[in-house]
Amino acid sequence: MSAVSSVDVLLLGSGWSSQFIRPLLGRSGLSCAYTSRRDPTPEESAQGQFRFELADPFDPASVEPLPRARTVVIVFPIKLPEVVVQLVEAYERVHGATRWIQLGSTGIWPSGCCNSRTPFDTENPRAASEQRLLELDQVTDREPSQDGEQEQGGSTRRTCVLNLAGLYGAARQPRNFAAKVGGTKEKLGLKGSVHFVHGKDVAQAILRVHQSDSEAWGQRWIVSDRNVYDWWQLAAVLKPSIPGQDRPDIASVWVSELMEEYGISALPRPVAKEAEDRMPCFLERALDGRDFWREVEAEPFVPSVLQPEPKEEGGSEGEDGGSQEAAHGAGQSFRATQSNGHSGAGEKAKGGFAPRPFDPAFGEAEVQALISRLEQDLERGLPAECDFEGSHERFGLRHDDFRRLADAWIPFLKGKGRPTHPEDEKRPGPDHDTWAARQAQLQTFDHFKVQIEDVDLHYIHERASPDDSARIIPILLLHGWPGSFMEFLDCIKPLAHPGDLSGVRFDVIVPSQPGYAFSSSPRGLERNSKTGKVRGHQSGPDGDLLVRDVARIMNKLMGGLGYQHYAVQAGDWGSLVLRQMALQFPDRVLATHLNFCPSVAPAIRLPLVPSWTPQWLRKLPQRIPKTWYARPIPVFGRLGDLAWNVAHYWSLGALPGPPSQSERRRMWRGIEFVNSGQAYANMQGTRPSTLGLVLSRSPLACLAYIAEKFLDWSDEGCITDAEILSSLTLWELTETMPRSMYPYRNRPPNGAAMIVSDPANFVHCPTGFSDFNDIISVPRSFVAASVNLRWWRSHDRGGHFAALEAPYDFVSDVQDCFAEIWPL
Repeated sequence: MSAVSSVDVLLLGSGWSSQFIRPLLGRSGLSCAYTSRRDPTPEESAQGQFRFELADPFDPASVEPLPRARTVVIVFPIKLPEVVVQLVEAYERVHGATRWIQLGSTGIWPSGCCNSRTPFDTENPRAASEQRLLELDQVTDREPSQDGEQEQGGSTRRTCVLNLAGLYGAARQPRNFAAKVGGTKEKLGLKGSVHFVHGKDVAQAILRVHQSDSEAWGQRWIVSDRNVYDWWQLAAVLKPSIPGQDRPDIASVWVSELMEEYGISALPRPVAKEAEDRMPCFLERALDGRDFWREVEAEPFVPSVLQPEPKEEGGSEGEDGGSQEAAHGAGQSFRATQSNGHSGAGEKAKGGFAPRPFDPAFGEAEVQALISRLEQDLERGLPAECDFEGSHERFGLRHDDFRRLADAWIPFLKGKGRPTHPEDEKRPGPDHDTWAARQAQLQTFDHFKVQIEDVDLHYIHERASPDDSARIIPILLLHGWPGSFMEFLDCIKPLAHPGDLSGVRFDVIVPSQPGYAFSSSPRGLERNSKTGKVRGHQSGPDGDLLVRDVARIMNKLMGGLGYQHYAVQAGDWGSLVLRQMALQFPDRVLATHLNFCPSVAPAIRLPLVPSWTPQWLRKLPQRIPKTWYARPIPVFGRLGDLAWNVAHYWSLGALPGPPSQSERRRMWRGIEFVNSGQAYANMQGTRPSTLGLVLSRSPLACLAYIAEKFLDWSDEGCITDAEILSSLTLWELTETMPRSMYPYRNRPPNGAAMIVSDPANFVHCPTGFSDFNDIISVPRSFVAASVNLRWWRSHDRGGHFAALEAPYDFVSDVQDCFAEIWPL
């Protein structure tokens, strides 16, 4: 008889998945026992193996030798609901109330787009038994167990069902499955969609539910890697070895022939939406496995069957995506995995730096789910009795703008080339202004993901066309909030491939900031068992992520790509990351370019002996309100400016000169913005969790909040509705708006201007500046006080999102600036 009497987790059955479950539980410090239908050897007994068989009829005495467990996992299927009740009641009669997890199959869901809440086949015996287990989820008051250890007042029985997608891992690989299910062209032609989950993620799912006190209990969950795969595409990519076939690529040949026969132009095939959408032209089913991973606040260890598996314990952290605990998902949830035609050549693993090709495309099921949410939102009208507020821009987004964008969003997503339905008339712009067109543009770039520290970082890498006569400069382009990497899409290729007449071209790297779009937030989090609070491993309060941490991560990205020296361009929050990179890595960051620099007036420094300048005198210009700089000196008017200029020259530049008339006009916009447009920053800095919950509940709530920023911060007529809808769609499909607001919660009370203007944060490397009509525009002298300003250009058009609003001017500025200031 086993010496083990009490464990954390008891596995009823030791099926294939136990080879992953037991090691992970052990590494997590949890004790585990498991059962087999045969008698264990003494060694197996000492390791926690018990004999148990679910007999028909059920024998209550069979559970008596089993150990007491905090969670019991039923690995084998049960097909009789009454047996489930008998098993639970017999075990708890002996060992006390506990928690139960049943492993099931996703085969119970019908065709179409399904999630964990979609009605399933109740006639399926396994599904009926699983449902009976869920009905047992309740607080129970029972007699004390035989060992007398049950607490007084009863204990809680919880139940959960994990319906697993196709299992794979170790020697069990999809390539082998493909050879069996598609052994002939005829068989392959009958195959549609398929879903997978790695054994390591089955183990992780059990661990997360076991550790959870959340709503994970009492529910049925689809557990997959969040992708929807097309068997045809898998066959073409995996190239399985087909018995009796000499050609190693025969499966790819079959797929090409099938696509031609059925008139299919691209893979994966779309998911059926209408009754007439039939195989083989459509995929019959798409299972949405995202909600489970959201609930347990985790990501799959192995996010795609087309991605290398993370190494086992003892491997070098970071290689092949990092250690198991750090290898959080590279694939996006509920996405039809597809090849974008890029091989990833040039992105080579180097030490712990292991880039992985990444496909940014979203499946039709995900887009359709967004359309459904929008249709539900649109059923509600605008708030009553708010006509006055909704017609004035000073109160936020005007109702007319909201209606226009809201009405256009669904047609934009459906993306038909020509209007075939009245609602298509609402779609903005020409025929190419659709989400389908934007996705096609995204796939013209090489996308990658790489694990850096505890962030799974997404980036685009566009290498310059080789040219012996031109300098090639590596450049990192950094976006801010509420922007994304998509701001730079129209600038990347012109910078990398400018033509033969340009003397400079760029290796362009465009990352998604941590927490934005396809980049994960920091995943190295730990929950305090006593307080329930989560702590990270970065340098901020409670281990929070700070801008200086992002700077370090971005430098590791550039170093991992092989760039020992590089340039950085940035605006908005990206400009603060740039500043930190220049400060922390001055030997690596050799030149920078900014289009945002919210600095204050330069300090006064006595000529010849600046170190003798008293502190009160040095900071005097910074204490003067900006309104004084933005208009001529009261009473004296232009005579005052003349006197100001004389004082500036006589002081040998110690006293800053007056701004020009154009600088004053732009300063007024910034003053108005600070006075009336900064409430969002205070909210995001103090209550980001509350705001994140609000924005994540409704696509139109996100539209109202974000569209106002794009319309208000951009220059008039420089940004299209389609560009706004593209950004909103990216935010909604990646579900990352709530986590993108992290920079604001650690912003200093006086704002970014105090950081920028601190002499300790001066950027010493050569720097250029493009002065667009931004929400916060400051005079050239203000900028020069915070950076080593070597290049300057002003523009009449373009606003806060310069690369998006004026891509031609932006590209020209970057080319001209670095052609002049790049030191190598």
